[in-house]
Amino acid sequence: MSLASSVSVQEFSREKFKKTWKVLEQAQAEGAAPGFVAGLWDARDPDRFQILAQGSRRVTPSEQGISLDTVFDLASVTKVFGTAALAARLVERGWITWETPVSALLPQFSHGEIKIKHLLSHTAGFAAWAPFWEQIREKFSGQDLLRVAIADRQRMMRELVLASVPEVAVETRALYSDLSFLILGFALEEATGLPLDVAVKRWVWAPMGIEGAFYRRTFGTLETLQDVAATELSEWRGGVLQGQVHDENCWTMGGYGGHAGAFGRAEDVLRFARALCLGFFSPQTLRAMWTRVSRPSGCERTLGWDTPSSEGSSVGRLFSQASVGHLGFTGTSLWIEPEKGIAAVLLSNRVHPSRENIAIRTVRPLFHTALREDLGH
Repeated sequence: MSLASSVSVQEFSREKFKKTWKVLEQAQAEGAAPGFVAGLWDARDPDRFQILAQGSRRVTPSEQGISLDTVFDLASVTKVFGTAALAARLVERGWITWETPVSALLPQFSHGEIKIKHLLSHTAGFAAWAPFWEQIREKFSGQDLLRVAIADRQRMMRELVLASVPEVAVETRALYSDLSFLILGFALEEATGLPLDVAVKRWVWAPMGIEGAFYRRTFGTLETLQDVAATELSEWRGGVLQGQVHDENCWTMGGYGGHAGAFGRAEDVLRFARALCLGFFSPQTLRAMWTRVSRPSGCERTLGWDTPSSEGSSVGRLFSQASVGHLGFTGTSLWIEPEKGIAAVLLSNRVHPSRENIAIRTVRPLFHTALREDLGH
C-alpha cells in the first residue's frame, strides 16, 4: 500500500454519525467558533477519509461558507505535523539522534546539557512563551515589517531565542514551551541546510503525498486567501487575518517557525496521521516518538506529542491512554489512537474574530466522545 496513494474523501454520514454532527452543529450555533471541519481515518477502511464541515470561514463583512476543503491555520499542530516529524525523519537518516546535544548543531547555544529529546518533550526547562515579536517590531520601528527581509527577521528572532535562559534545570519540569520548538526549528535548519518550511515540505509532506499543506511567508503585500478560515482581528497587521499565520512570533519572523506556521485541510492532517500509522517511520522510531518520557516523573509528554491527561482530557473519555495528539491555539487538534488505528481531526477558527472565545475547551472532549460512540469501536 503506497502512503502517497489516492484516498477517497467522503462526507460523514448523518445517519451513522448523528452524535458527532449534533455536537458540532450545536457548538457552531452557540458561537464556540464560526466554523468546524472534522475528519476521521479508520484503519479498517484505510483508503478513505470521512470529513464533515459546519459553519463559515468568516463572519464579517460577509459570511463565507465552510467546505470539506477549507484550509485552517493549524497553529501548534505544526509542532507534530511539521517540526517533530522532520526531527524523526533526520533521526532515521542518521543525521541526528534523540540524544544529540543542541549545541552540536547550534554552537551559539550555551546549554550543553540540553538535547534534541528535551526540546521535543518540553523538558528542557524553558519558559512557555515570550513576546519576541515586540522586540523585533521595536528594532524595525517605523518600517513595514512585511518589507523587511525575512532573513533579517529570522536572524534577529534566532538571536533573541537563543539568548533565552532556562528557568529550571533540564528534566526537572515538563512545561509546554514554544521556546523549545523555536530552538528545535533552528537546530533542524542547521542539520538540513534548508529553511524549515522547505525542509518540512521536502522530507515530510512530499513523501507522504500531502499536497494541500503550506507555510505562507509573510513578505511583501499579502492578499486575503479566500479558501482559508479567518482568524483574529489584528489592527497592527492590517485587519482580520485570513491566510496569514495567527501566531505573532511566527508572523514577525517571516511566517514559519518550529512552533507554528503550517496551514492545511482536514484531508492533509488525516493523510499525515494515516502515513504514521501505516509505516512512514520504522516501528522503533514510532515507539520512541509515542512513548511518554521517563523524566521528570509523571510527565505526560512524548517526543513531540501529548497524551491524554488523567482528568479533563481534550480527547474525551473513550480514547485510550496510549493515544497521542496535539492541540493548536486557533482551535485545531489531531488525536491518534494507534491500538485501534483511528485518527480524529478537529479544525476550527475559534479565534475569529477574537481569541477571548475559549468555548472550544468544552467542545473538544464532547466531539471526541461523540465520535467514538458513533464509530462503535
